[in-house]
Amino acid sequence: MARILLVGQETGGIGKSTVVRGLAEAVPDAQILEIESVHRLTEFKTGKANEPGRVRHFEMRATREAIEASGGKAARAELDDVINALHTVKAASLVDIGANTSASLLGILKEEALTLREAGIELGLVVVVAAEAGALAEGSKLLHVAKDWAGARFVVANAVRGAVDPVLLKRVAGDAAVTHLRHFDLEEKTREVLAAGQLRGIAKLDRASLTKETSPAVAGRILRDLTAFRLAVMEAVKPAALWLVEG
Repeated sequence: MARILLVGQETGGIGKSTVVRGLAEAVPDAQILEIESVHRLTEFKTGKANEPGRVRHFEMRATREAIEASGGKAARAELDDVINALHTVKAASLVDIGANTSASLLGILKEEALTLREAGIELGLVVVVAAEAGALAEGSKLLHVAKDWAGARFVVANAVRGAVDPVLLKRVAGDAAVTHLRHFDLEEKTREVLAAGQLRGIAKLDRASLTKETSPAVAGRILRDLTAFRLAVMEAVKPAALWLVEG
C-alpha cells in the first residue's frame, strides 16, 4: 500500500514548509506535491532538462476572500488536479498544503479517502501548530476532520512564536502523536545562509568558505546553530517519517 503524508496548517507562517523540508530529507525517495500560490520548495528541482523534478507544484489562485464568498467552491474546482494526482500515487509521497487550503482539501478528502484506500493508497496527516490561540484552534479543526479516515495523525508544536501551552496542546492533539520544534533565535547572517540553501543545504556547508565570507568565529557559530536547527527539525518529523516509509 502506498502512503501519502499530508502536511497542513490553516494559519500561515508557522513552519509548515520547514516540516515538509525535514520530511523530504528524512524520506529522500518521497515525491512532493506542493499546493501553494507560489512555488517555495525550489531546492528540490532535481530533474534533468527533459524530466520532471521531485516537486509537482499546484498553483492556488483562489484568495481567502474568494473561498469564503463562494462557500468553498472556488477552492474545490482548483483542487481537482490535486485529487487526480493523489489517485496516481504509487509510492511514498508528501503533500505540502498551503495556508487557507488545508481545510478545503481535507474536507474533500473526507469523501475521497475510502476510494483512495480501496485503490491501495493510505493517507496520514501532519498538522503544524504554534502558540497563538488561532493556530491551535485551526489545527484542532484539521485534526478532527481527518479523524475518521487518516491512517495516522501527527502534530508538530512549533515554538517559533513562543512555547505552546501543554494543556491546550494536549486538548488539541487528542490521540495524535505530538512532537516539538523549539524556537531558534538565529543571527541575521545565519538566517541568510539558511535561506540560500534551506534545510538540505545545511549538511553541505563548507566552513572554509564561510570563514572567507565572515570570520572563523562567525563561521563556527553559523555551523553550530544550523546543525542544531537541522537536528531539531529531523527529530520533530521522525515519527511521521517512520510512518510514511513503513507503508
